[in-house]
Amino acid sequence: MGFAAHLGSRRIRQNHALEHATMTILAGWIPGLAMSARSYTKGFTIFGDLDPAVVGHACTEALVRLRGGEDDLAIHPNCGTNFTVGTSVMMLGSLLALNTNNSRRQLAGMLASALTGAAASRRLGAFVQRHITTLPDMADLRVSHVRTRHMRGRRVVEVVTGTL
Repeated sequence: MGFAAHLGSRRIRQNHALEHATMTILAGWIPGLAMSARSYTKGFTIFGDLDPAVVGHACTEALVRLRGGEDDLAIHPNCGTNFTVGTSVMMLGSLLALNTNNSRRQLAGMLASALTGAAASRRLGAFVQRHITTLPDMADLRVSHVRTRHMRGRRVVEVVTGTL
């Protein structure tokens, strides 16, 4: 499967939405919680010292709320998509700025690109999350199991999903 097909996979997008919703719920339950996560076709992994039972309860609530129409839970302000989109805007603008021989224009263009990318990253990132990288439609998704694993010497919680 190519990168573009992988990125647009229905299951990855659903898992990404469920990951965001679960993390939002966990953050509400446990203030100051430090965690990150990564979604893939069979579920997602949360990198953080968490009780799998608590994560399981958060996943269940996330599924119920997403199925109930709370689509905004699928959009997370700290998603890597925001960083990627902002960086892409900065890079594209900088490349365009380098098309002039005037060093002051190059510098001004690169500075404008950096400011634009930083300013637009959350709003444009949320748009990309909503339309490309997440899918809050949970009608056919279920949580199969939640388990603790050890990855590179760290304890992580893995959420495995399947179809109804």
